[in-house]
Amino acid sequence: MKVLVSQRAEDDLARIYGYIATRNPDAGEQFKTEAERALALLAEHPELGPRPGWETRHTKLRFWVISRFHNYLIYYEPRETDISVERVLDGRRDVRRIMEEGVEDPKE
Repeated sequence: MKVLVSQRAEDDLARIYGYIATRNPDAGEQFKTEAERALALLAEHPELGPRPGWETRHTKLRFWVISRFHNYLIYYEPRETDISVERVLDGRRDVRRIMEEGVEDPKE
């Protein structure tokens, strides 16, 4: 199954990679590898991830943890012919608010 990564999810991945790689370049590369593995796994098993525990306008929304980087979650919707990756977010953030209201946390 094909994985379609939204521009927002691409930006999320780049931002997370940059954050990690600035502090530890090897860990940044490991994050990139683990994120790619997670996306490939979802392509093979699109119903793998659980649904969020909150009401969502995304009727098929699921999430999956990026191995070794357990705070980072891939939010996606499986469809008939592909998987739509909506966001990749740190699960410690107010994900429901970000996904449903489009409100990002304030810049630090």
